[in-house]
Amino acid sequence: MSDEFDWARPCILHSRSDTGSEMYFDFEKLDEGPLSAMIARVVSMTPADRSRVIVDVPGKGNLTVGEVLALAERPDFPTI
Repeated sequence: MSDEFDWARPCILHSRSDTGSEMYFDFEKLDEGPLSAMIARVVSMTPADRSRVIVDVPGKGNLTVGEVLALAERPDFPTI
């Protein structure tokens, strides 16, 4: 993703499901909303729960937990 973010951009928070195989994972939708809200939700999760999620930003791709945590530390990240 670029250096500029639309914090209000719609996105979807997915959690890895245990129903997948060792090579493929199934994901289920946990929530959807603005990017800033989904980042805040991931930050508030326990490390074990965080390890199971991705944030899907339509048209931009997926954000990993590491990317989400880095975005939360940006000075321009909006407080909710």
